[in-house]
Amino acid sequence: MVRRLRRFEGNLTASRALLDVELERRCDQAPELIAAARAAAMPSEILAPLVGARSLAVALRQQGMSLGEQAGSENALSVALHRLMFEVECNPNVKHDWAIQRPALELKVTEQRIIGAARVYNDSATAVNRLVRSVPAGVVARLAGGHQVPLFEATVVELPIGADEAERAESPALAEVAPQAPLHDDTVVPADRDAGVPGALL
Repeated sequence: MVRRLRRFEGNLTASRALLDVELERRCDQAPELIAAARAAAMPSEILAPLVGARSLAVALRQQGMSLGEQAGSENALSVALHRLMFEVECNPNVKHDWAIQRPALELKVTEQRIIGAARVYNDSATAVNRLVRSVPAGVVARLAGGHQVPLFEATVVELPIGADEAERAESPALAEVAPQAPLHDDTVVPADRDAGVPGALL
């Protein structure tokens, strides 16, 4: 039983590391798309939420916030990215502009990787949670240090966009914005829920 717990925990650690890599990749790729979209004179009301969402996601990760809070900010970033990429696909002025199409395609691939990584992590977390809750095996697992772990799942975080955020989106540099009000624990799905991924990533 302890051996099984350690195997599940190893899978959980590996899947979390993979998820972190893909989320970091998306944050690294986003500025190039934003810069290209700005150069193509894309609407600031689409760029501003993306700039703010990326900055919030980076800030929460750096501050070591809970997994549910990180999932909420990453979900908001996904929503903002999808909105911009939809505009890129529909705008005839940039349809054949490789400077903006290339980073958009790269981010689409990364989004798919995040979906897969989130599913693997949630499957691993669910396996640990089921083992810890089981009877009588769960008693042994808990004595060995096993405990419930959260899923990477959250509701969409709405980012209010005002004039100052719009100015940041139009500025040459991607200024880091201060994090919005901290997300609350009610965005975290209880650990006994079935595995899932953030809604905006689906």
